[in-house]
Amino acid sequence: MSNNGGSFASPAAGVAEVRTAKVLRRKLQWLVAIVVACTGVLATEIIAASYSDFVIARRNLTEVMAFCRVLDAANYLSAERGPSNGMLGIGVAPGSPVEARLAEFRARSDAALAQLTADIDNASRSEPAGALSPILSEVQRRLTLARAEVDRIAALPPEKRDLTEIQATIEAMFGVIDALRPAIDWNIQRLTNTDPNLAGIALAAQMLANLREDGGRLGSQIMAPVAVGKPLGAKNLADSERTRGRLQEIWSIVGKPGALPGLSQKNIGDLAKIDREFFAEGLAIIDGVIAVGKHSGAYPMTAEQLTDRFVPKMKPLEDLRRAFMDSTVERLSANKTRASVKLAIASLATFSLFLVLLILMRRARSLVFEPLLLARHSIIELANDRPIARLQGKGGEGEMGRLFDAIDVLRQRLDERTLLMQHLERQAETDELTGLLNRRALELIGSAEHKNGGDQEACLILMDIDRFKQINDTYGHLVGDIVLKETARIIRNSVRSSDLVARFGGEEFAVITPGDSIESALALAERIRANLAREPIVVSEGQALTVTASFGVAEGRSANGGWKRLIARADTELYRAKSEGRNRVCGHPAGLSIAHLTTAKSARA
Repeated sequence: MSNNGGSFASPAAGVAEVRTAKVLRRKLQWLVAIVVACTGVLATEIIAASYSDFVIARRNLTEVMAFCRVLDAANYLSAERGPSNGMLGIGVAPGSPVEARLAEFRARSDAALAQLTADIDNASRSEPAGALSPILSEVQRRLTLARAEVDRIAALPPEKRDLTEIQATIEAMFGVIDALRPAIDWNIQRLTNTDPNLAGIALAAQMLANLREDGGRLGSQIMAPVAVGKPLGAKNLADSERTRGRLQEIWSIVGKPGALPGLSQKNIGDLAKIDREFFAEGLAIIDGVIAVGKHSGAYPMTAEQLTDRFVPKMKPLEDLRRAFMDSTVERLSANKTRASVKLAIASLATFSLFLVLLILMRRARSLVFEPLLLARHSIIELANDRPIARLQGKGGEGEMGRLFDAIDVLRQRLDERTLLMQHLERQAETDELTGLLNRRALELIGSAEHKNGGDQEACLILMDIDRFKQINDTYGHLVGDIVLKETARIIRNSVRSSDLVARFGGEEFAVITPGDSIESALALAERIRANLAREPIVVSEGQALTVTASFGVAEGRSANGGWKRLIARADTELYRAKSEGRNRVCGHPAGLSIAHLTTAKSARA
């Protein structure tokens, strides 16, 4: 390319192009302003904001509903202790209603845990809930063990039921809820991370759930002595006192009007109902049992009767939690509906605006767009290396005409660039996998030797990895690629800097040793063979392959078609090495009969 070909236009032409650009910019300025202002403001301020609000509302609703399911599971597991405790008492006959109620409560608990397991892979959640999997596994394990103990003790005759075993079984049921608490904490943290405004709701719901759980524990903590008609122990009294204190403390926080955000007015009366039915009547039942149990085991009721009387007193606690969460879900669902409506309105407004823009652009089509589309088509054709006709005069005498003149100049420069790229492509002769020369490069070098350095002697080594197809079929093509790259590395480390190494194709490699004798080439081939066979190729952690290769060596001259004959002779020797058992070097000097270098003879050369 000549020196004057490096510039696209003369200085005068450059000034003209700048003037043309300024004129075109002024004509299109009003249209660009409308497009940028309308589409930018609409997309950024309306669509983006509306969609963001919708995503947040949907995510909040999804996370809160998942949290509700965790709390429901905790409540069902807590409620299961009631009929379980009843089954542990003396005097429960087979077929008793408490037995049927226990089966019903267990089925409800199992369904709730199955739902939590299904939630782990719920794609609609803002973050995968895989962290819950080991927690739920531990809950299920503890639940299975605790249930087995309940069933075992319930099957014993009354006189063989041991207070210590019953107490341990009740505490094992406590352990099920304790194992589920990390799942509740995880969901609270998720709600807080999702939207800080949900943190207060999550904590309030947790306190209401704890209120129901501690209420159930209060009854269970005195249940073992009642079940076997024994006085209350010190631990029973201490545990029930601590639980009562927690109940009072939680109620002092959530039991005031206005303490629970979003609670509807109709549910405010539930607070008074809890005061009356649970904290007055329910605790009075517990106090009556404790008053007797401090002195004797002559309780006024059995474990089954205590369960039947006390459990209904806790229902207002669960009703309040459900009402609070239902109110929250209803509010978040309304937020999602509003956000979706807002998004739909924004989308409609966007469509309307684009319709207006379309009308405006149609009016400008004859002035600007049609010439620009022709210019665009021409540039695309040039980018795809397809020829175009000359555009001179297509755009008239104005600015568009100058634009098409510039495209003509670009076409000329691209033609020059195509010639240059063809020259550069001829230089791209490297094998991507191994980093060696490829076959094309090697053949170019071999056939051009007589042009650059005269008709000199050269030796060619062709090598082929033994049973490479078996390696690919057994270990896969990725391992095959590793073997090829490692083989290339071993070859490079075995030859001199003046030798030319190439990947000849597939699992075949070639080495040119300019000016060497056939004896030196045979020795080099043997060195490569020995190094390859001696060094295992690590293809994965703890796995290495021993790879061998067969070699064919020939010598000759490159001029007057000698390169092709040299390749043919080396290929013949390679075929002979393969047919004689592989992992060996075969070759003979030009004009001589046969020279064969065996593996055993030069394995330590």
